[in-house]
Amino acid sequence: MAKTVIVSLGGSFLFSHSNALPALKQKLMDMRGFNFGIIVGGGRLARNYIDFARKLGLAENALHTIGIMGTDINAFMISKYFNCALYCSDPRLMKFKSKIVVSGGFKPGWTTDVCSAYAAVSSGSKVIFNISKERGVYTKDPKAFKNARLIKEINASKLIEMMTHKRTAGVNYIFDPMASKICRMSGIRVVVTNSVFDIFRYLNGLQVKGTIIEPK
Repeated sequence: MAKTVIVSLGGSFLFSHSNALPALKQKLMDMRGFNFGIIVGGGRLARNYIDFARKLGLAENALHTIGIMGTDINAFMISKYFNCALYCSDPRLMKFKSKIVVSGGFKPGWTTDVCSAYAAVSSGSKVIFNISKERGVYTKDPKAFKNARLIKEINASKLIEMMTHKRTAGVNYIFDPMASKICRMSGIRVVVTNSVFDIFRYLNGLQVKGTIIEPK
């Protein structure tokens, strides 16, 4: 019986690394013994709409809903590109009856990281691959600080302490602290990386180039 693995495909990665999609598609299809749930983020598309709606004075709940719609557009696009099933409902009830299933966001206040965590719980996946525009988790913002260092391994509790952003529509966490808490409670590892090949390195027992978040 095939094992299910969850891939959280960041919207920012999607738009900045579109050239990686053919390799991701081919590698997922070629991986025997695994099914994949891909949860797609909103990225620039969602944030542009959220910023515009915020200027119009729309309420925060409406901004979250607009962000979810952005993830749905991206998920639809990826499902068509991968020629696979599209799921547009509660990730806690997500069904994996085919090789690849693609989904977006679901509930106001939940990032797609949270949706990925719930999808991992519902599918029994013990790992989430968080495909980000960043190589992994750093000691500080690598764009602002030249001395920022990549952290190869960190536990979920420590990462939660590092994430201090206010929870608003469009907020961009390296990995959502709410999702980290779900993973910590459920014993789910998270691999944060900007390389789709880390999926296959990890599943083949090789060292990844990104960061592993241990559920502690």
